[in-house]
Amino acid sequence: MRRTLLSIVGAAVLAASLASPAAAQRPQTRRGFWIGFGFGGGTLGWDCDACTRQSEGGPTAFVRLGGTTSDKVLLGAEVNTWTLDIGAAIITAGVTVFSVNWYPSATGGLFLKGGLGASLYNRETGSTNATASSGGILLGVGYDIRVATNMSITPMLTVWGAGKADLKDGATTIQTGLSHNAATLQLGLTFH
Repeated sequence: MRRTLLSIVGAAVLAASLASPAAAQRPQTRRGFWIGFGFGGGTLGWDCDACTRQSEGGPTAFVRLGGTTSDKVLLGAEVNTWTLDIGAAIITAGVTVFSVNWYPSATGGLFLKGGLGASLYNRETGSTNATASSGGILLGVGYDIRVATNMSITPMLTVWGAGKADLKDGATTIQTGLSHNAATLQLGLTFH
């Protein structure tokens, strides 16, 4: 996990250093439809009413898209997922939110993002496929490094949390009061 995070940070620093001269020639413009996607790594933590808190590091992915309302505000939807085979089970968790991306400067690449929506936690073992779903919240910060007229390399730090829900396999309750949260560092492409 540490190696994955260091690789992502290294790639973001390299991209920023290579893109700096090009970015000066390509101003930050945001108009119309936008879409972004990418990968990274992160830590997922979970607990329930009758269990102790656990956490694991694993790979993450995201897709986000929407429309531009102004030079400083993008509205859209974002899906973030985390998954890992931890031996006894394959755990997949994620959040899907309505998102707002706010750029403090109309000509800058730095943005803050936040969103509300739904979360999902799934644990698959040899004999069960249990799921818990609840409300979710997402917060983050990122930077669009403009590398072409309408394309940016976008490193992001994203955190999300989920409300408590029962983990069920069909009608059978496996655990009560399960909640999860994640912190991810990701690198993606954004098309404006």
